[in-house]
Amino acid sequence: MRIVVGVDGEGAYENALAWVQSLQFGQPEVILASVVEPPRPPVVGVVAPFSEEAYLQAMQAQTEALQARLAAAQQQLHAHGIAAETALLHGQASAKLLELADERDADLIALGATRKGALQAVLVGSVARAALTHARQSLLIAHTPPPTDKPLHAMLATDHSEYNHRCIERLVRFAPQGIRRIAITTAFDLDEETLQALTRSAPAVQESGVEWIIEHLHERNRQVCERLRPLNAACESVVVEGLPIPAIREAMRETESQLLILGAKGHSLLERLSLGSVSYHFAIGEAVNLLLLRASE
Repeated sequence: MRIVVGVDGEGAYENALAWVQSLQFGQPEVILASVVEPPRPPVVGVVAPFSEEAYLQAMQAQTEALQARLAAAQQQLHAHGIAAETALLHGQASAKLLELADERDADLIALGATRKGALQAVLVGSVARAALTHARQSLLIAHTPPPTDKPLHAMLATDHSEYNHRCIERLVRFAPQGIRRIAITTAFDLDEETLQALTRSAPAVQESGVEWIIEHLHERNRQVCERLRPLNAACESVVVEGLPIPAIREAMRETESQLLILGAKGHSLLERLSLGSVSYHFAIGEAVNLLLLRASE
């Protein structure tokens, strides 16, 4: 698989690089990419013209700093046996990196997030927001480095929509061998209207109520575990009742998962969950290491 890693000038990319190494994707080819952007005026809101000499000096300093980071990152990947090349681009960061990902037919874009919160650095913020809404590639956003002193645990949240199942197949093709345990998690929130509709369409629900729904979702989660056998990770089913975002957050804590895996969009069989909105929330609203999967249309 081909991965574009955005290498910014603030060091946020280091976490993304560490996750690419730890996840151990199948036969990864990494493109380390930096973008040299025109320097901004020193005072926000003030159009302060640069002299030609000052402009050239700023561009040269930025170029040299990014070249050094690219070389160090490439050396780091080569030391781990991962094929890597570098690309130094010029222009607007989000546009150039997404263009590169398309031109090189990349499968995944990997980015780091700063300590200030999701998507605060110029490179990370602009690219990640653009990738969330425009890119066809899957997206890895890293807030913290992967664990080095304990096994890597991941949680895959699914609504069992057809699109989400295609995202799971994409994960199998990515073949990450670094995950030691994966919790297949489904959250559901039943209001009275939805419960009555299910009761009318499924007699078993009328007899057993919520217990039938929970067991049904466990069975579907176990089917996902079977599909993920090539990842060689221990797999468990988790079913929680509640609104998706707080339920997923709590399940992450209880399963001690360091990585959340989501489909980029999807609609649940109950038509009450939308993993599209959930994935966007976790991408920009919480400091969670996130692997956002996109299936081909």
